[in-house]
Amino acid sequence: MAEKILVVDDDLDTLRLVGLMLERQGYTIVAATTGQQALALAKSEKPALVVLDLMMPDIDGIQVARQLRTDPETKDIFIIMFTARSQMEDKLEGFDAGADDYLTKPVQPRELIAHVKAVLKRAGAVSVAPSKEYKTKGHLIGVMSAKGGVGVSTVAVNLGIAVRNLSKKPTLVADFRPGCGTIGLELGYPNAQGFTRLLALNPAALTPAAVENEITQHPSGLRLLLSSPDPQEAQFVAAVESFDAIARALAYLATYTVVDLGSMLSPLARKVLEHFQVIVLVLEPVPQSLTQSRALYDYLRELRDDESYILLTLVNRQRAGMQLSLAQVQDQFNHNVPVVITAAPELAYQSQVSFTPMILRQTDGVTAQQFNSLAHKVLQKIL
Repeated sequence: MAEKILVVDDDLDTLRLVGLMLERQGYTIVAATTGQQALALAKSEKPALVVLDLMMPDIDGIQVARQLRTDPETKDIFIIMFTARSQMEDKLEGFDAGADDYLTKPVQPRELIAHVKAVLKRAGAVSVAPSKEYKTKGHLIGVMSAKGGVGVSTVAVNLGIAVRNLSKKPTLVADFRPGCGTIGLELGYPNAQGFTRLLALNPAALTPAAVENEITQHPSGLRLLLSSPDPQEAQFVAAVESFDAIARALAYLATYTVVDLGSMLSPLARKVLEHFQVIVLVLEPVPQSLTQSRALYDYLRELRDDESYILLTLVNRQRAGMQLSLAQVQDQFNHNVPVVITAAPELAYQSQVSFTPMILRQTDGVTAQQFNSLAHKVLQKIL
């Protein structure tokens, strides 16, 4: 049976165009030109999704969304705000009203279809059974570096899968980088908005139950909390109290949670570091980068007057001969580096185009073994 979509817009040309695009994809379309009509049709037709314009002649889209969310008969219908209003404040207001996604006019047909499919996919494959109680506190594992572009996100995702496989315990990966979140892109979730919806809430409302509502289930069994790649959302890095509340909540949603903290000591990273049992510090085998990494390492060590919680991991992204060797890295860093991820450019490319983490592309390969070794060392530090 074709999924039913309610399209709400007071512009008849837009209504016809959007309806036609969606009908060609096999969806059953119901149309409304006013907010009141939309509310009535939502109750009578029970659509799977509402594509909702903000600017309406009677009741605006924000009010329609809020009424849909408060009515027991319509509260579970998915909502995509589809509007010409593109300011961040409008977007946050839409999410606060209960929207699942936000799309700005004008839009290419395939972009609209991609958003519709992504949202409807959440209705089935991406649902997560909520925890009944949040009493058991798990362990937080941070992954970070002194500079960008050294593979922190890749390490976080593959480490998360390796930890789950080795421990056989619920494991979650969270991307704490609003505005430049790449984990969703790497795994085939280009429209990730989970963190955006959470950051629209008051920090006091960021309970484990609220955070769990934004968790995505990956086919590997890994659970995900994803940040948007939209550069506008980088403004949220200053919302340190919200990140602190989210970090506290995450500790109750899985036995192990791996958090991509990104690069540098951002205000949010400084705020949440106290919650982590292990910090995986990713090194790049380049002299200038190692100088920066050493400074970060010294900060982390002095933060707790302890270095045992820091796990150095060298990530080679180029073939040997184009960067420092392990011996040279250890000599410059003046410290043993226990984990090395060797270069695998072909595997990395295959992983990107297939949206499949490297550890799952070649489960018995060298790269998988190296990530398993990293996971083993992380678990040793925790246990």
